[in-house]
Amino acid sequence: MYEKKDPKRRRKLYEFFQELFAQNLSAALTVELINKELGAPLTVLYDVKYIRSHARQWNDGGKSGKTAPVTIPKPLEPQRLPVEENVVRRQSFKSNKFGKS
Repeated sequence: MYEKKDPKRRRKLYEFFQELFAQNLSAALTVELINKELGAPLTVLYDVKYIRSHARQWNDGGKSGKTAPVTIPKPLEPQRLPVEENVVRRQSFKSNKFGKS
């Protein structure tokens, strides 16, 4: 986990120094403050850039960057209006387009 390019190490750095990353400090100052807190030069500028680019997805409820499948809702059945049978029977379906029956 002490490997420089280990994503788990960067995630733990973010979790431990989350308040520091929320302060919108420069990346160089953030590295300096983290190294001062740890007592050794264990972080570099690229670590801070990586953490800032991934912090949003880490804050989304612990998702690992994978998106959930999108579920498409089924269309609703059209509502049928009550039709009076007498009205339907009165209509003449045998007339031509000029109105002659």
